[in-house]
Amino acid sequence: MKKFLLILWLWCTCLYANDGAFYMAGNQLVPINETDIAVRKEILYIKKTKDFAEVSVYYEFFNPKEEKEIIVGFEAGLPSGDATFEPVNGHHPYMYDFTVSLNNVFLPFEIAYVKTKAYEKTGKIKPSDLNSDKKIIQSEDDFMYVYHFKATFKKGKNIIKHTYRYKLSGGVCYYYNFDYVLTAATRWANKQIDDFTLILDMGNFQTASISKTFFKNGNDWTFNGLGKVTEKPEYTNFYIQQGILVYEMKNFVPKGELSVEEMRPWGCKEDSDQKFLFSLGKNWVIGSPEEKTPEERRIIRNLPFARRGYIFKDKTLQDVFKNEDWYLPNPSYVPEVEALTEEEKQLIKTFK
Repeated sequence: MKKFLLILWLWCTCLYANDGAFYMAGNQLVPINETDIAVRKEILYIKKTKDFAEVSVYYEFFNPKEEKEIIVGFEAGLPSGDATFEPVNGHHPYMYDFTVSLNNVFLPFEIAYVKTKAYEKTGKIKPSDLNSDKKIIQSEDDFMYVYHFKATFKKGKNIIKHTYRYKLSGGVCYYYNFDYVLTAATRWANKQIDDFTLILDMGNFQTASISKTFFKNGNDWTFNGLGKVTEKPEYTNFYIQQGILVYEMKNFVPKGELSVEEMRPWGCKEDSDQKFLFSLGKNWVIGSPEEKTPEERRIIRNLPFARRGYIFKDKTLQDVFKNEDWYLPNPSYVPEVEALTEEEKQLIKTFK
């Protein structure tokens, strides 16, 4: 039986201190010393909750040669900005519930703390403990977490499933941001993913601005649900009333990474496309009733109905909401307060 080393990379980018917090990013399984195994299929499912990105990945690998034992690693990059970088109970401070299975058998794993530059050069990992690796951990800008485990790849098809969740990043520019590295897939023997599916489950009445790094425009996605898609030069806006976003590609050779975010009203790259926020969960952004005129309060009370595409008979209200980037007229929608979310009912009550 031969032994090799594979690594599941998690890269991170940096935010300036006090401008926000970058916690971590998702990534692909990539080979370090293995060149025979190809990734035939990947289904990547990411669900956004209030505070986390929940990741579930299904891989089909093809091993053309004899059975081999492989050390598989999962790299979690260092947090930055207004975030802690030291381990919590030995784990990455912002990643939780890590699991992995190979051919329906759950595998145990260990965690190593490695110097980034040396590790990237050699790909070597060693058993670690917090006491012996204090010097590595204290060199804040030069270490990463590597979750690693032994796995036996049989000849032919092998299925790996792994799950985890990590805290959403945020800052002065965005309400939330999460990234996932796709380009690492080109390190496999076939230099691509033969059959790739990405599913984004963002929740109801949510905004997702996705950078055009590996796709041309919104037409490359399938919107299984109800909502509106608008285009900007560098990203596509998805205003999701309900449903999921699906990206599918055969012989996928990614040229860039997945980056999903929701820009704050003042933005950083450019001004926001929203005067009135489409997404739920942000009533606090609107401010207090005392700060608003009677007309502004009336507009805010009608925001929940505009989100659902109500065509207002009142010309003033219609003129306000039709200019919102997210507004999607729905002639069949009949406004009912009782059908709104509890958050929206509270909004109407607050701004009476």
